[in-house]
Amino acid sequence: MTQKSLFDDADTPALTAVRIHPDFTSWQQRARQLLLDEVPPQRVWWQADETQSRAIATAGNANIRVPKPFLTQARAASCHRNGDRWALLYHLLWRMTHGEHHLMALSSDPLVVQLHYYAKAVSRDVHKMKAFVRFRAVDGADGDPRYIAWFEPDHYIVEYAAPFFQRRFANMCWSILTPDCCAHWEGRGEVWFSAGADKAAAPGDDLVEETWRCYYRSIFNPARVKIQAMLSEMPQKYWKNLPEARLIPELVRESGNRVDTMTNEVKTAEQLRCGPRPAAPEQTLNDAIQHSEPGSIQQLALAAQKCRNCPLWQPATQTVFGAGPVPAPIMLIGEQPGDQEDLTGKPFVGPAGALLNHALTAAGLRRDELYITNTVKHFKFRARGKRRLHERPREEEIQACAPWLAAEIDQVQPDIIVCLGATAAQAQLGQGMQVTRDRGKVITRQGRHYLITVHPAYLLRNGESPHDLERFVADLQVAARHLQLLRSP
Repeated sequence: MTQKSLFDDADTPALTAVRIHPDFTSWQQRARQLLLDEVPPQRVWWQADETQSRAIATAGNANIRVPKPFLTQARAASCHRNGDRWALLYHLLWRMTHGEHHLMALSSDPLVVQLHYYAKAVSRDVHKMKAFVRFRAVDGADGDPRYIAWFEPDHYIVEYAAPFFQRRFANMCWSILTPDCCAHWEGRGEVWFSAGADKAAAPGDDLVEETWRCYYRSIFNPARVKIQAMLSEMPQKYWKNLPEARLIPELVRESGNRVDTMTNEVKTAEQLRCGPRPAAPEQTLNDAIQHSEPGSIQQLALAAQKCRNCPLWQPATQTVFGAGPVPAPIMLIGEQPGDQEDLTGKPFVGPAGALLNHALTAAGLRRDELYITNTVKHFKFRARGKRRLHERPREEEIQACAPWLAAEIDQVQPDIIVCLGATAAQAQLGQGMQVTRDRGKVITRQGRHYLITVHPAYLLRNGESPHDLERFVADLQVAARHLQLLRSP
């Protein structure tokens, strides 16, 4: 219907009174039709009317597009108790569909600020409802218990919050009574709603009350009492409906004495219900080092777990030491452990390790007869979402791990060392080494024999081409043949 302006100004256009049931879906459908009719917000007089029938959600008009954040915030703001909420939503909707599509990004716009304020107030009220609804058991019509709660929300949030209670208390029949609206769940079907009720309709204490009080008394920590913070999170307006609230003054009053008692009653290990306290991880590691064979590779590996020579130990899961027989004829040295190696604590067990196993077999070598390790003993990475991406170690990090690798070589005493990749080659033979130039050659330095080849991860990055794999196998065969020459009479 069209009615005269509320003002005497002749230039003010006549208003169109739009009556809707006060729920978001009803507003959404009427707002959509007003947009199609090109009715500006200045001409619309929104009137919430409980007697109007509820609208049924439909797919809507494909020509009307609004940002998803607006729909999310608008649905929450529609539950605010302020009567201007419908006009606010339509003003924003009109602007977004008439050239201001990015309006929600303008955080300083007065209408956007108001929308955020309404949505936040409703969200806070929903949080309080979830936290402070307490069900009391009554006898149901079929003899089974029914659980009834009383709550006084600041806004019209019962229907908005009902899905949470449906999921959370799906196996019991319940009713939440409020002055505005009541929600009911029968254990199946859909939540249904009825008119608001009086607090007298809600039951008083029941057998569950003392359970609540016992639970609250047991979790109350007197050493962390902060009165203002507690009142902020649990305003006193909710206390009258909480069975545990009557305990709060007493618990706060006694908190000082309880803290003193807790401090004076220091329990010994013999008094612990779970038995003697286990040793700290650091103490366990120290004991393992002390009881291992002095000077052995096992003691060396345990000592490396305590390495703090560079910052790489902090984000890594653990130190990844070498593995294999000691002594061993061939020692393979890679760059650093990868993601799988960091998690398992073993070298070359990830995709690069699987490719290496295949190449060793093709070259006539057995992995269980070789010693395999890395130049750097901790996984260096950068996080990208849930993934950990490999990063090449810096020179100072390589130098920090050099004593551990030198000690491994002294223990293993290999006849030939295979350097897998540039990091291992340059760490052993100097910065002048180049994999592309020097690979496949046996180099002798200070009485030790070295062979340089690519790292298996290089082959994975290049798609494991047959040519590259054959050449990698050929490099490993050079090491095998040279070992035979060293051992021949």
